[in-house]
Amino acid sequence: MFSFLLVSATKFEHHDKDLFGHPIHIIGVGKVEAAINTYKLIQKYRPDHVINFGSCGNLKNHKIGEVLKIGTVYDDFHGCVVPEHEPIEVSYSPYGLFTTDTFYDTGSTYGKYYTEMTRKCDVVDMEGYSIAKVCRSQYVSVSLYKWVSDDGSSSDWEANAAVGYDNFKAIFKQWLEQQK
Repeated sequence: MFSFLLVSATKFEHHDKDLFGHPIHIIGVGKVEAAINTYKLIQKYRPDHVINFGSCGNLKNHKIGEVLKIGTVYDDFHGCVVPEHEPIEVSYSPYGLFTTDTFYDTGSTYGKYYTEMTRKCDVVDMEGYSIAKVCRSQYVSVSLYKWVSDDGSSSDWEANAAVGYDNFKAIFKQWLEQQK
């Protein structure tokens, strides 16, 4: 039987304990928390698939609340390009996700690599790369769904996250029906 886990960084993105009867596991904000807790959940439940969902910052012209299924996820490792930090392909979607431990702020100045990634990718988050990396290491497939909650300003984040979550619920409901 096909099994999956739903993982989200924080309950503040959705305020629910489950989605259509499937528990939502909170893995924490940031790359380290996400990696550790995703690994622990995989060890405990042994899923076939992990679905991560949550809010993200907009780097292109996506609308607030728009849900993107991520195709490629990039890490913010600044040293040099090494195999341990190469982009990870998670689906055939054209959308790129840049994962960093720095909150994206349109008023800030960033280094060359960070700026390059903000131009290359569609959205930015703080957990996606780590989740994909752990899933790959454990031979578990993964889907990353990110909804646009801000464009570098967090003033309306909570209201925008609620819109995105409602949109994700509709997508997840369709996904569940396809699994039957």
